[in-house]
Amino acid sequence: MYSTVEIKRRIRTIRQTRQITKAMYLIASSKLSRAMEKYRANHVYFEKIRSTVKDIIVHSPEIDHPFFVPRGNERASYLVIAGNKGLCGAYNHNVLQTALSHIQQHRGSVNIFVVGQVARDFFKRKGYNVNDDFLYAAENPNFHYSRDMAEQLIDAYSQNEMDELYIVYTHMESTVKQTPKVIKLLPVELSAFRDVSLDVEYRADILYHPSPKAVLDLLIPKYLLGFIYGALIQSFASEQQARMMAMDTATKNADDMIAELQIKYNQARQAVITNEISEIMGGVAALE
Repeated sequence: MYSTVEIKRRIRTIRQTRQITKAMYLIASSKLSRAMEKYRANHVYFEKIRSTVKDIIVHSPEIDHPFFVPRGNERASYLVIAGNKGLCGAYNHNVLQTALSHIQQHRGSVNIFVVGQVARDFFKRKGYNVNDDFLYAAENPNFHYSRDMAEQLIDAYSQNEMDELYIVYTHMESTVKQTPKVIKLLPVELSAFRDVSLDVEYRADILYHPSPKAVLDLLIPKYLLGFIYGALIQSFASEQQARMMAMDTATKNADDMIAELQIKYNQARQAVITNEISEIMGGVAALE
């Protein structure tokens, strides 16, 4: 049995750890709340853009635009969004394994763009060449960073440096469920809009002014910008939610350990008191 001094030292150490996990839980909760506020502020606008793009695909299937025409699948690029830190349960592991599984199924060359230091280190350990990293966007996802990323990826696609562009991120389904997803961004396909419903069903031709190319040259970059921004916010929110769950579990485990050690401390203290009483009674008996 441990001594009372040793048990008290362990209890003090666990209480200090509990303070850290509790603080990390509160910080993650605050970050999650702010991230979702930013997401909701722009969600309606970007969903309207997605609805418009789907409307164009459905009603103008014959449209000819570089962002719509398939090029093959020899050169695929992936934008993988993970975190900069750990202590968030299986969040990083799940999204990175999902990305790796999809990449390994591809037979051609692969370019990887990453958000987050964990993703960069993971793919470097696996022997993949990381084309570029956006480490700053993992901790502070915002509209400005999303625009920089979208412009860089669109430029690479326009200069024929890739045939396909995929994004791998974590979608926060609920407070207890975060789902890694792989979505093809370019070329634009109808399969990427399964979750989008059209506002109005109709049968008619669409007239584009001044031209179909001019309209889509403006619309598609905004669609990609909105999707990347939403993916960054969703991934950041999922990371914070996963960290909240991990820290909450750690705090509860610390409470259980403290309660168990407190019982051991009381038993050890009682044993010391009993031993002292026995020694006193033995001394009294010897004097008699």
